[in-house]
Amino acid sequence: MLNWISKRARRRRNAHDLYGSIVALSRSHALYARMGVPDTVEARFEILVFHLFACLDRIGQSGGGNALLAQDLVDVFFADMDTASRELGVGDMAVPKKMKSLAAIYKERMKTYQQAAGDRQKDSLAAALAGNVFSPDEVSARARTLANYVRDLQKSLSGTEMADLEKGRIGAPGKSLQGNPGSKGKVAR
Repeated sequence: MLNWISKRARRRRNAHDLYGSIVALSRSHALYARMGVPDTVEARFEILVFHLFACLDRIGQSGGGNALLAQDLVDVFFADMDTASRELGVGDMAVPKKMKSLAAIYKERMKTYQQAAGDRQKDSLAAALAGNVFSPDEVSARARTLANYVRDLQKSLSGTEMADLEKGRIGAPGKSLQGNPGSKGKVAR
């Protein structure tokens, strides 16, 4: 019994570490300065969600043994959203309603990104991201650049060993983020 408890505690720590790395990637200066992502609460949420999507997609590719890690990662995300809502001034009585709304948005984004990622045409992912991150006027080049970033992120994650992913070590997509095809940085919490 104690072995089960320690495994669960370790898995939850791993989920927190991985989430910290996801947050660090989603706050990358290059996303906002070079790729033109608006620095707003809504855009930051969208950027965080698609980084979360990419990591959950990678965990899903590794097989069913990591389903609990994926669930713990989602739990950490929603706990963070709860805290962030309170810090942004959402009152205690309104937090459950806000969380229900965020859960619906999260579910819709995951479905949309999964469908777009399955479609190997770049315009599909660009269209999905454009509607969520950019205004309709900015759809063209910025959305495609961001879509390329997401594809590079997925490639980087697919090359990351599950043991590294579990420890919160995820590879930054060096090609899109730094603009140098040869650089692949590691982002740690």
